[in-house]
Amino acid sequence: MFSHVFHILAQKGSTVITVGTDDPILDVATTLAQHNIGGAPVLSPDGQLAGLVSEKGIVRALSQHGGDISTLTAQDIMTRDIPTAAPDDSIYDIACRMTWSRNRHVPVMEDGKLVGLVSIGDIVKLRAENAEQEAQELQDYVTGRDHAAVRPPGDISPVQCEKKES
Repeated sequence: MFSHVFHILAQKGSTVITVGTDDPILDVATTLAQHNIGGAPVLSPDGQLAGLVSEKGIVRALSQHGGDISTLTAQDIMTRDIPTAAPDDSIYDIACRMTWSRNRHVPVMEDGKLVGLVSIGDIVKLRAENAEQEAQELQDYVTGRDHAAVRPPGDISPVQCEKKES
């Protein structure tokens, strides 16, 4: 199955947890923990996508700044050059972008606005569901379940056999 970003957004919805550029790192970490997410887009004061903050970025900042991390904001640790996606982009393309950029999250943009966020977990979930569905369809095909069988010409059904013998 050839899937697109909009398939993921249709399942998970388009609600995106975001943080602001001036949000303190401790608040950002609290937001990620409360929502059980690994990253969030960072929005500038005018609502534009400025970057992405992730658990990885917080750990990196902690290793560099130690206890002084509490003085940092989202814009101090966010990744600025992040790949983005459009709703019509293929899941395969997004997975390649994630792998190449080593980002686990890709903001979805449409007409310059943030409309969703795709994570590597979303892609894995969709791929697993597609594989499960395909396996079930192949099994149904092989076993004849849920598929119309066409009887070869001249083949006699059991009912017809009973009638001929009587």
